[in-house]
Amino acid sequence: MQEFIINIIKQNTADIVWIIILFFFGRLILKLIVRRLARIVDDGNEAHISQKEKRAETLGHIIVSIGNIIIYSIILFMVLNLFGIDIRPILMGAGVIGLAIGFGSQSLVKDFVSGLFILIENQYGIGDKVKIDSSEGNVIKITMRSTVLKDEEGKIYYISNGSIKDVINMSQ
Repeated sequence: MQEFIINIIKQNTADIVWIIILFFFGRLILKLIVRRLARIVDDGNEAHISQKEKRAETLGHIIVSIGNIIIYSIILFMVLNLFGIDIRPILMGAGVIGLAIGFGSQSLVKDFVSGLFILIENQYGIGDKVKIDSSEGNVIKITMRSTVLKDEEGKIYYISNGSIKDVINMSQ
């Protein structure tokens, strides 16, 4: 087994170096994107974390997570290809599985995308008084999947972001 691995390394040294370079280059680009996003929203006030900064931090975590999945997947496929494993059937299977999961989780994807646009467009933030459909109250939590409101009577409303059609922000 060791001889097999040593032979692969000797035969594919250039490819292995390129894989390592691409890995670190991908990670560097990902970090630069997140830093740039943080710089865009930084207002210079270190004592106060603004809504923009919270939104940027949330988006930064999402970008890093998605970026890491993409980078590690590409590196994995490149390494498998080095070992002589045909990755086309794996990619086809992943595509079919991804399609099935996509159809099965349409509402989850819809909630996620809607939540992303709520954060990007700054439609409302934590502490804002809003009316979403028939629910009215203060926003106490925003996630990628749902928005949580608390009304004046103390009732808590959990609203999936994909079902939000119209929002009235009474704080802006």
